[in-house]
Parts: sequence; C-alpha cells; structure tokens
Amino acid sequence: MPRNAAEVVLGKDGRDARRLTTTVSRDQAERLEEIAERNGVSVSWLLRRAAERLIEEADGGPLLPFLER
Repeated sequence: MPRNAAEVVLGKDGRDARRLTTTVSRDQAERLEEIAERNGVSVSWLLRRAAERLIEEADGGPLLPFLER
C-alpha cells in the first residue's frame, strides 16, 4: 500500500483503482463544488486527495498540502 501521495498512481483505465460511492448532504455537495471550481480541480480530485490525506495522517506519515495555493 502506498505510504504517501507521490506513490499513488491511478490511471483512467481503472488499474490500481476501485470505485467507491457515497452520499453527502446538498450543502456538502455545493461546498465541494465551490472549492473545486475555485481551485480548478474536480470534486473527484478533492475527494481522492482528502482520502489520501486521511490515510497519511492515520499512518503517521507526512502531510502534504491539501490544496496548492
């Protein structure tokens, strides 16, 4: 299992990837869309990065910036 974001490789062909589905509130969805648009990324990217950060934190690894500013 990758230890940091630099080791995570997800291809569009689905290799090394698994689709997950979740439900969020309308307010959460709107906020995610606003954040994504403001930073020029997709909501999917935000959620993948949030998952990476949570895993890194749980593993005691390095915390990379959530969003580059």
